[in-house]
Formats: sequence, structure tokens, C-alpha cells
Amino acid sequence: MSKKQIIVNEWEKLTALSNRRLNVKGIDTPLKLSWSIDRITIVGKLKETIYYHTENDVLFLDFEQLMRLNEGNGYLKSVSQNGWQLFDVHGENIAYIEILKYQDGFGRIDFNPNKINQFLANSMKNFIHDLFLEPHFSRADIACDILGVPDDFVTQYRVVDPISFKPIYGRSGKLETAYWGSRSSERQIRMYNKKLEQETKRKVVPKEIKTWWRLELQLRRGKASDWHNMVLESLDSFASPHFLPVNTKHIDKIVIAGLISDHSLWGGLSRPTKYKYRDLLKQESKNDELTNHLRESFFECSNDLKNELDTWLQGLDVSENNL
Repeated sequence: MSKKQIIVNEWEKLTALSNRRLNVKGIDTPLKLSWSIDRITIVGKLKETIYYHTENDVLFLDFEQLMRLNEGNGYLKSVSQNGWQLFDVHGENIAYIEILKYQDGFGRIDFNPNKINQFLANSMKNFIHDLFLEPHFSRADIACDILGVPDDFVTQYRVVDPISFKPIYGRSGKLETAYWGSRSSERQIRMYNKKLEQETKRKVVPKEIKTWWRLELQLRRGKASDWHNMVLESLDSFASPHFLPVNTKHIDKIVIAGLISDHSLWGGLSRPTKYKYRDLLKQESKNDELTNHLRESFFECSNDLKNELDTWLQGLDVSENNL
């Protein structure tokens, strides 16, 4: 499959017709949501002996010998003493492989499954199977592409959990990226303007895509093993001021608008007041049209996501409670 065809297939997936529409305060627009596994890290004990088939023989190698043997073959490049970068036939960076420094006999591989075409994906799965004993996930990034929702509408959303918030604004003063949770935490949520990112990288974005945002959960360690519940729990905290209960007091609406506008204001509230407004916003997320569409679309494809994760471990069960 050519690189051009891979890109075409990805655009067709993103721009597929959807019956969902967003109808909020005069906004009536077709809504397209696409969930995917955006990044995977697999860790496992390295096999002491790996069978490597050449044209004329079978070699018995350890992992480092296998990597050294394949350096400079056009696909594998050494980037550190114990690490290698893997490229596809188009020169695209698709994976990083390393021997772990502080876990004797263990290795890890980190890759984006969306960048691997079917042929290379099958080769990668066989490689993982040949490489590791008892492999498991140490990281799984679950992402949803949101197309067709106006930028000014999306940027009003916040994660209302008591975690750190880091917004990044462009020269225009508009939000471009938002992070909730620290980079090293077991869960970090990121929302960013994917259309802008693609255009900045000089990628061609079809004209029919007017707005494109990505909501992404980076899950590590214990959170990665509970990916299904973590997505739902995160959506329960994904809120905006659009669907507050009708009996919400006007002064409470003003406070919530301020908290949505400036997340740092949460720090100045007393504990009871903080929980009051957090509970109000969590209740809002139950009624929020966009958040409910996100939930529905996730339920629709969660089995596909599970099956995809499962195949990377060569058929080992990857249930919602045992990744």
C-alpha cells in the first residue's frame, strides 16, 4: 500500500458521513467523531534466544545482537547506546525500541499504530511476539477526532477534576492546546487544534474539513490497564456551561463562566465551594450534547478498540479490567 493511499484512507475515515448533529444555541452542524488508539507502549522480558532467519541460515541471537545486525538496513537506526528508531518504507518514524536500563533483561517498544499500514502492522505484531515473554501495556493513548464543531464552542470545554491545567494560546489569543494533569502522571488529558497542527506541519487538509480538534487521553501504568473506565470517567468531567440545570442560580452561572474562562480560579475556592461547582459541572456533562455524542461514539467502537489492543499482544485477552 502506497503512502498516498494510506493518507487517502485516513481522510475517508475522518470525513465519513455521520447522522449526529450538534444543536446548541443556534449551532446546527454535522458532527463527525472518530476514536482511535494513538500510541502504544509495550514492555516485556526479552527472550534470551531469538531465531533470526536469513536467506541461507537460521541464527540464534539475543535482542541486542539482533538490533546490531539490522542497523543500517534502511529501516533501523541506532539513536542511543540501548535504543533504536524504526522507520517504514517511506522513511516515516514509526517506533522506538530500547533495552531498559533499570530493569535487567526487559525491553520496551513505543509506536503509533495509525502510522503502520496493514503489512507492516502484521510484521510488527510478529516481531513483538518473537521478542517478548509475557508482554504487557505500560502506556495506551486513546484519542477522539472531533470534526465539524466550531472552534469557539470547543474551546469552552474544561476537565473539572482537581488537576493541573496548562493552556497554550496562539498569537491571536485563541486557545490552541490544553493539558490537564502532569506529563508524568498516570493520566494526562490533552485537547488541541489538530487542523492547525496539520497545517503547521504543511500537511494537506481537505477543504471540507473546516474545524478539527483532538481529545486525547495518555494513560500509563495502572490507568492504562483500566482504559475503558478511564475514558468514561474523563468524559464525566468534560464540561462546558451549555447545559446547566434550568434551576441553576444566575450567580452560580456567573461563577461557573469565570471558572471555565480561567481554570486557576479554582484554587481560590474553599473546599465545600469547590465541590459544589465541580458537582454542578459534572451534572452538566450528563446533559451536554457534545459530551453525550462522545460517550455514544465511544460505546459504539469500544469493542474495536479492545480488539485492536488485543491483537498487539498476539491474542492475549485485553479486557476493560485487564489490559
